[in-house]
Amino acid sequence: MNACVFFPTEEPQLHLQLEEYLRWLGGQAAEIPGLKAFLLAGGYGRGEGGIFYPPNDGAPRLYNDLEFYIFAPAVPAGVIGAWVHEGEHRLGIEIEVKVMDPELFVAASPSMFYYDLLSRHVLVAGSQAWVDSLPARLSEAAAIPPEEASRLLVNRGMSLLRCRRWARGDIDLPAGFCERIVSKLKLALSDAVLCSAGKYHWSCLERDRRLSALQDTPPEWEALRAWHAEGVAFKFWPTDSGLPAAAWAAPLERLREVWISTFLWIEARRLQTGLAGASDYARCPKNLFPDEPGLKNLIRHIRDFRRPERLPFAWGEHPRARIWKSLVLLLDGSDEAAAAAQLGAAGLDGIALEERCRAHWKHYP
Repeated sequence: MNACVFFPTEEPQLHLQLEEYLRWLGGQAAEIPGLKAFLLAGGYGRGEGGIFYPPNDGAPRLYNDLEFYIFAPAVPAGVIGAWVHEGEHRLGIEIEVKVMDPELFVAASPSMFYYDLLSRHVLVAGSQAWVDSLPARLSEAAAIPPEEASRLLVNRGMSLLRCRRWARGDIDLPAGFCERIVSKLKLALSDAVLCSAGKYHWSCLERDRRLSALQDTPPEWEALRAWHAEGVAFKFWPTDSGLPAAAWAAPLERLREVWISTFLWIEARRLQTGLAGASDYARCPKNLFPDEPGLKNLIRHIRDFRRPERLPFAWGEHPRARIWKSLVLLLDGSDEAAAAAQLGAAGLDGIALEERCRAHWKHYP
C-alpha cells in the first residue's frame, strides 16, 4: 500500500492507526481467490475524512464509517465479519465491506457512486493496474446520467423522513444520527444541482468552489450555497450539538421545504416538463427512467410477484418511479392516500407507510 492521505489536516496518530489496520487488512485480503482489487472509498479514501475533536479536549478520533469495496467473485461472510470486528475494535468506528463481482462491474453503467469510487480511493490489496483498466465511462464525471442528481436527493430524503419522525418523538434514532443526516443533506442539495448541470466533482472542496460559477440555479440558491459550506465544515470537523429531538423540528421543516423545491426544480429540467408541486410530480405522465428498457422493467415486475409486498404494475415503467413519487408525496405531507396508492399500500399511513416506502427503496435504490 502506497503512502496516502486520509484527512484534510495532519493527524499523525490517527494516520498511523488507520494505516496499520489497512496494512493488516491488505494482508488478509490478498489471500482471497480471484481478487482483483480491494479499495477504501468514502471520505477517508479520498483524503477528506472527518476528525472529531471532543469538547473536553480529549484525543481526536475518527468519525466517519470506513467503506471498503472488494472486487472478487466471492468472499466468505465469516471472513468479512472477522475483518469488520478487528477494525471496529482497533479504530472504534463502524466498518462496511461490500463485495462486487468484477465482471459485472466492468459492464456496469456510469453513476455518481462509481465515479467517486474510481476517481479517488486507497488501494488496500490487489492490482491498481486492473482498476486503471476499467472502462473510462465509469470514472468520468461527464458520463454521470442526469437522474443521478435526483437519486442523490432521494437517498437523503429517505433519511429526512426518519429524522422528522424522530423530532416528533415517534421513533428512536442513534445518537448523532440526525446531525449527520442534516449535514449530508446540506451538501447533497447543492451537489445535486452541480450534477444536474454536469459540473460534479469528487472533492467537496472543489464542488463548493464551483457553486459560484453556476448561472441556472433553483429557488433558495443563497441558502443552498451557505448550507453547502456548513456541510463541508461538518464533513471535515464534525461536532455534536447534543440538542434534544424537539429542537430539530424547525430546522428539519425548513430542510423539507427546500428539499421539495430543489428536487422538483431538478426533475422538471431533467424531464422537460412543468412541476408546480408534489401532486404534479405524482401525476406526471412522462417515463421517469426512459433509458431503462421496457422488457427489463417487465422482468422486474414479474420478479416482484414473489415478494409479499409488491409495487403496482405499470407497463414500461421502472418500479423505482413509484417509490420516488411516493417519497415526494410523503415529504410534502398533503396527500398520504396518494402516496399509499403509489406503493400499493392502501390503508397504511404515518410511520407504517414511510417504512413501506423505505423497504421498496432498499429493493430499488
